[in-house]
Amino acid sequence: MMTTAIESIPATLRYRRDLGLLFDPYSGTFHRLRNKVAKDMVAQIFSGADRATIIGNISHRYNADADIVATDLEALATTLTTPASSESESHGGSVHEIDKRFDTTLDFPLRLEIELTAVCNWNCGFCYNVWKIDPTMSDHDVRRAVRELPEKHIPTNLATAILDECAEKGCFVIRYSGGETLLHPDAMDIFEHGGRLGLYQVIFTNGHFITAERAARLAAANVRCALVSIHGDRDQHNLLTGHPRAYDKAITAMRLLQDAGINVVAELTLVKENISGALDVIRDVHSIGVREFGVMRYVPTGRNDDRYGVPVSVTLPLMREIDHLTTTECPGMTVAWPCAQKLCTSDTDTPLHADDPTLALRSSQIVGHCESGLVWASVSYDGQLRNCPHSNVYFGRLAEHRVAELWPTLTEHVHTAVTTRDTCAGCAVAETCRGGCHLPSFFTPRKVTGLGMPTLGTTSVTGMSG
Repeated sequence: MMTTAIESIPATLRYRRDLGLLFDPYSGTFHRLRNKVAKDMVAQIFSGADRATIIGNISHRYNADADIVATDLEALATTLTTPASSESESHGGSVHEIDKRFDTTLDFPLRLEIELTAVCNWNCGFCYNVWKIDPTMSDHDVRRAVRELPEKHIPTNLATAILDECAEKGCFVIRYSGGETLLHPDAMDIFEHGGRLGLYQVIFTNGHFITAERAARLAAANVRCALVSIHGDRDQHNLLTGHPRAYDKAITAMRLLQDAGINVVAELTLVKENISGALDVIRDVHSIGVREFGVMRYVPTGRNDDRYGVPVSVTLPLMREIDHLTTTECPGMTVAWPCAQKLCTSDTDTPLHADDPTLALRSSQIVGHCESGLVWASVSYDGQLRNCPHSNVYFGRLAEHRVAELWPTLTEHVHTAVTTRDTCAGCAVAETCRGGCHLPSFFTPRKVTGLGMPTLGTTSVTGMSG
C-alpha cells in the first residue's frame, strides 16, 4: 500500500509543538505553521491520527466543510513533503540563520553546540576559546596548560547522551567545535551516532584532517554543513595559524567536502593583519565553488588585543567593499557577519532611523541579534553548559544534570540580559539587533582558577555550587 504525504510527515520531519515549527533534518528546511488550524492538523498527524480522523476532528472543531478541510489537509501535507517548497525556509547550517524569531522563552534549545576537544593543531593567537581567555597567560603558557589538561576531550559517552536528549527533546541542529573538532579520538563515532538519531549536523574545522573518505563518512552521517576557517591568502593564513600547510589544507578540504555534497561556509576571523586581504579570501573561496562566507571580528580576550583587535568602525566600510565585490566579481556569494555584530556598527549605542540609507546594506550582511541562550546553547569540552562558546560563565555539568534541567535557568538569565538598553531607545532596528553581543552584561564577579575557568559558587549566576 502506497504511503500518502500525510503518513510520511512524521518519518521525514521533526516537530516542535511549542513553537509550531517543523524541520527537515536532511535538507535543513524549516516550516513555520502560521495559523491555528495548521498547527492543529500537524499535532494530530504526529499523534498518529489517520486522515479521516483528522478531517472529522477539524471539521467538528472549526465548524468547517469536510471537503474543504480535506483539500486543505492535502495541500498542507504536500507543502511539507515537497523539496524546496516556497513555504519553507532553508537553514543550511549557514551564516544566515532563521531561528532568531522567537521572543518567548523556549522549553528546550533548537540548536546545541558541542565543543568536542580543547586540542588544536593550529596556533592562532586570536582564538576565542575560553581556556585562552585568562589575560595573564602567554601563548606558550596556554599551549603548555592545554597539554597538561587531565581530560582534553569531552567524554564520548557524555557526548552521545547529550545527542540522545537533543533528539528526544526537539533540538534540531547540532554543531561541533573545538579546538580542532576532528582531533577528538571518537569524533566520527559521535557524528555517526547523531546521524542515526536523524539530527542535522554541522562541524567547525580547519580542514587539516579532511580526506575524501572522511568527507564521504561525514555526509553519510548527515553532516550537512562544514564551517571551514580561512583567515587570509596562503602566506597570511599560514602565518596567522602558525602552520606551513594550513591554507592548502583548508582549500583542499573545502573542495572535498563540496564533492561529498556537504555545504561549505568559509569563515574568516577579522584581525588587523588581514583586513586588507579579506576581499581576496572571498575571491579565493568563490573560485572553488563556495557560496557562503562569514566574517567575524576578533573577539577581545584581554591578551594580544592590541595586536589583533579591530575597531567597530571598520565594519561598514568593509561591508560596502564586500557588497561591491559580490555584485561585480563573485555572483551568488552570500557574506554575513555572524556573532551579533551591532547593526549600528558603533562602539557606543547609536540609534538608527528608519530612513537611514545604509539600513539595506546593514541588513543584507549583519545577521542580527545574538540568539545564544535564547534558542541555542553551548557545551564546553569538559561538559559544562553555557550560553555561548565565547563565554566562561557556566550553568552546571552535564555529567550530573540533563540539558533540560539547566536550560531554564540559563535562558531566563539571558532573556533578562537582552532587555533593550536605554541608549538604544528609538532605534529603528532595536528589536532586530538587541544591542549586539549580550555577553558583557552577562558576566558576574567570579573566582578564576587554573586555565581561567571561573568556578561556580553559591553566589554565581546559577545559584549552584560547582
